[in-house]
Amino acid sequence: MRQRYTQESDFRQQRDFGQKITATFEFIGAHWQGLGRALLYIVLPTALLQGLVAGLLNRQMFTNGLVAGKTYGTGSGVTERLAMFNSLRQSPYYWVSVVLGAIFVTMLVLTVYGYMLRCLRPNPSNEPITVGEVWAVVRQQFLSSFFSYFGLIILVILASILLFFPGIYIGVAFTLFYVVKVVEGTGFGATCSRCLRLTRGKWWSTFGLGFIMSLMLGIVAAVVGGVAGALALGLGSVLGLYHAGDAGATIGLFTVVTSSLGGLLYLLIYPPLLVALAFQYFNLVERQDGVGLHNLVSQLGQAPVAVQNATYRPDEEGEY
Repeated sequence: MRQRYTQESDFRQQRDFGQKITATFEFIGAHWQGLGRALLYIVLPTALLQGLVAGLLNRQMFTNGLVAGKTYGTGSGVTERLAMFNSLRQSPYYWVSVVLGAIFVTMLVLTVYGYMLRCLRPNPSNEPITVGEVWAVVRQQFLSSFFSYFGLIILVILASILLFFPGIYIGVAFTLFYVVKVVEGTGFGATCSRCLRLTRGKWWSTFGLGFIMSLMLGIVAAVVGGVAGALALGLGSVLGLYHAGDAGATIGLFTVVTSSLGGLLYLLIYPPLLVALAFQYFNLVERQDGVGLHNLVSQLGQAPVAVQNATYRPDEEGEY
């Protein structure tokens, strides 16, 4: 029987690889409306704005590439790329895109994990989780999570400079950073230490889950992105948006349109990966700390809490 993921015991379980994948899509199937509504109201505006700015930045990169090619010629690849990079850093679009990208990632992970946090009730409930409840979590943890985004990047870069493999190791361990931070309410240093402790001895399973989910979602993104790009090209041709005087302007405008649509694609691709990593976190916590088992033991002998508006009456058999 499928779990509804409306109480804490539904999450805090030991799961093998296949069970974590199954739990991911079961959770999305059970909560796609509530989670989708939260993503729509909280994350979508930032995703569209970030996609638009990224498109303008890519358009400028393409234009600078054409100018650099005419200036340095095709035989100076290194010089041409250095000139493009220097001009890119001087563009206001670059820094705005960096900040908006960090805001988008922060709001996305906080929305997904904030919604899952509200699902961690001691007892099952049929009351839907509102956008306001999720927004309260996002608003409370936004600033610390936003600066943590850059802190994690700095730590991974430093570890990669010292030695290559430590950078990969802590990069995989820190994929659990935000779910640990949201669920346990810890600070930056304590969260980093907690991630390293949880993945000790389970690094490969964490890496494998993230890799397989990324591969699956990457294939979906490639297909959906290709279709979206073809539709954008076809619609732009019909509306006459690409009838510019030169090819550079045409490709630049197409880049802006497709990058803006890419913001919508991110909202479909990233949440399943984040949910899968959350179930890996609950699995590791249960294996090391047995929180779910302790909760069940503490509830022994207590009378069950009545649930209003239950799906089945006491005299019904339900899904047996």
